[in-house]
Amino acid sequence: MSKRTVCASAVVALQSGNVTSRVWRSLQRTGSTTATILLLLVFALVSFAQTTLPGAAMQLLLPSDSVSVEMSLSPGDEFQWSLQVGAGSDGETEVVVSSDVTGELWSRTFNSDSADVREKIKISKQALYRITAKKTGTRGRPISLAAWPKFGKEGRTPFPPPSVQKSVAALAAGDHFAVEYEFRLPDTTRFETLLNLDLPRDMMNLIAVTPAGDSISGEASVRRWFGESGTISLRDMAKRGGSMTLRLECAVPEGGEIIFYRLPGQAAPAWLAKEARVVTIIEHMPWNCVIVPPYSEWRASELTKELLPPKSKYAAQGLRIRGVSADLVPDLTQVAVQRDSLYYQRRQRLAESAGYDSTFLEMTSAFDAPQIHAALTSPLAGEGMARKTPLGLGWFVESLSGKSADVRLFAWQFDEAILSYEGAPDDYFWRGDFVPLNRSVSAFSPASKSSPNSIAIEKVAQLRPAKAVLNGKPVRDMSRRVLGLYLNNTSNETLYLAYRVERPIERSTWASFKKWPKAARWAIGIAVVCAVLGGYAIWELRQRDKRRKKQAEEMAEELESARLVQQKLMPKGPLEVKGLQVLGLHQSMQSVGGDYYDFFPLDDGRILICVADVAGHGLPAALLMSNLQATLHAIASHRRPMNEMVALLNKEMVRRTSPERFVTLMLVEISADRSMLTVCNAGHNPGYLIRKHGSVVELDAGGIMLGVMDMFPFIEMEYSLEPGDLLAFYTDGIPEAEIGFEDMFGYDRLQYFLSQNRDRPLPDIAQKLFARVTQPNQLLGDDMAIVLVRIALGGESKQHKTERDEEVA
Repeated sequence: MSKRTVCASAVVALQSGNVTSRVWRSLQRTGSTTATILLLLVFALVSFAQTTLPGAAMQLLLPSDSVSVEMSLSPGDEFQWSLQVGAGSDGETEVVVSSDVTGELWSRTFNSDSADVREKIKISKQALYRITAKKTGTRGRPISLAAWPKFGKEGRTPFPPPSVQKSVAALAAGDHFAVEYEFRLPDTTRFETLLNLDLPRDMMNLIAVTPAGDSISGEASVRRWFGESGTISLRDMAKRGGSMTLRLECAVPEGGEIIFYRLPGQAAPAWLAKEARVVTIIEHMPWNCVIVPPYSEWRASELTKELLPPKSKYAAQGLRIRGVSADLVPDLTQVAVQRDSLYYQRRQRLAESAGYDSTFLEMTSAFDAPQIHAALTSPLAGEGMARKTPLGLGWFVESLSGKSADVRLFAWQFDEAILSYEGAPDDYFWRGDFVPLNRSVSAFSPASKSSPNSIAIEKVAQLRPAKAVLNGKPVRDMSRRVLGLYLNNTSNETLYLAYRVERPIERSTWASFKKWPKAARWAIGIAVVCAVLGGYAIWELRQRDKRRKKQAEEMAEELESARLVQQKLMPKGPLEVKGLQVLGLHQSMQSVGGDYYDFFPLDDGRILICVADVAGHGLPAALLMSNLQATLHAIASHRRPMNEMVALLNKEMVRRTSPERFVTLMLVEISADRSMLTVCNAGHNPGYLIRKHGSVVELDAGGIMLGVMDMFPFIEMEYSLEPGDLLAFYTDGIPEAEIGFEDMFGYDRLQYFLSQNRDRPLPDIAQKLFARVTQPNQLLGDDMAIVLVRIALGGESKQHKTERDEEVA
């Protein structure tokens, strides 16, 4: 997953997944290896999901303005961008990628049709690279433009910088200037270690000085990237490394030539790398945009959506597994119950009323505000989070046709008490007795782009402490004040709600004439001394970068060779014999992976099928998979019961691996006359037998995963087969694939998919399933493999049966 910078002119709240380490520590204290692995599997199935990045915001591109992103890149980097343009606008939209060294590099013109483009350019020269979108005509057009860097191996500089660094840029009001420092962590870093790490926000400070001498303090945020793919999988207990990014960002309140100073602050932690990759980013996105269809059209679309299942059903179990204290579980379970109740109440109200539902639905520990299109928040607690000046939202409305619309905009303001128990960082709940909602609403006629309207969020008079006590237990107070805009589109055409965050200028004495020149003189003196002393060190770092690049190229060649070898270990194509069709399909998230499948006929006419999943990804998992494949082919030539074959494989895995590197396996044998199926499941996902009339039978008899415990008594189970039956065996990457926001494909959807498509040709089933569980232009979250088997109608021919009987005789 690319390290993507999402560009928007509104405030973007960073959402980073917090994973408690309490369960991990309890697993390490467990004496039984079997109990540890079983708990690990439950934890993985219940708690974890991919860490996903937020989607790019929509912007309204006006004919008199532009939308652009500019960043500094070095040779070996990649400049990547994605662009979506809406349909129906007048005029043409031109998108140009250029640099300040080589000029225009890429361009494309879009007509009134919608389009979705994702491109990248390999960087060969140090320069500033910019992507700019402009349009002709008279009306605005919604677009989604996002650009981000993919760093190469070179270009890292010492951190912290030896002196104050200065940048000068000509910006417009509302532009964002950002500086990102990316720190790589050693490959020996485990992901649970990375989760517990944090960067001091004040390691670097960003100060902007306007032409009038006003100073603006930048905001800091931290992001974590897990390994190369950016995903978390508890089953992968290998050391994967990763990186952390410190982003300093400053919104410019007024246009002109702005001077930015980057000043070293608090000392960096000892574990942090002494060098970082630095990139400066300038985002010009004057207006965010929300596309608002007619309310009747939106309501009809919402009513067609399937009701979500209640999340409170397994809430208590999930809380205990995540390590939440036992005395907190009942309270937090009640929160989940109330959230489900509010969800179904809101859905029922939507079905009964054809107008905008402006009711706040409240319960003791949860509430549901009316629908809001754009929101701005300000904290009610925590001195460190306080803003010195109030914020506001500027907005206007434009229609798809360009005509004025007779609609109303509602501006909601309310306070909400959001609390969190310290033992459960992901579970928030609302308490009306702690902070009442204090809601109010104002109605406005739509403003035009020539004279936008502005609404300020009411400033908090006095902030409360960030920690409080509720029912005798410590809680974190994350209460906030909310300003939300809702455009009640009662017209018959689509409208665009354009908005932006407005920030007044802060008047500060920091940049006064008496203080700033003295600090500048000290900064220049430090810079000269550090430049002389650090010259040789910089040269040595460049030599090290060259050696690292050479080593990386050699490693890439070795991985490519390993990938070719792994492909040869799997069947080259489908297997078609009398009475049977077998097809396998595999996709790996990296060059090599740990998912494995195989099928081959035995001398007496039986067919042996195997699907396995090695814990982890990459080269270690691929090496263990190749050992498993060789062992299976060695023992398959001797006629043995299925459970004995699995026991032999388990013994080999115990001897060759540690318990952390276990293997799940499904071993299947189909009789020579295609009438019987024998299954032994070693801790793998259940296989499915889909009868020709559509019913589904789960195949899960067997035992624990391989490599965990020696001398485990595996069992096997026999099932009868009929012509027209379909068999499906797969790895967990398919049911655990993300198909929406925090929503996995799941086993129920998989069973339903196979039942509904059971009569299709096997290649169509496999390709349609992979298209269902994968997202375009996104890397996989896990390896995926599937084997499909169809019992052909009519069985084997008389000629084939006579030949087999002669061979047996």
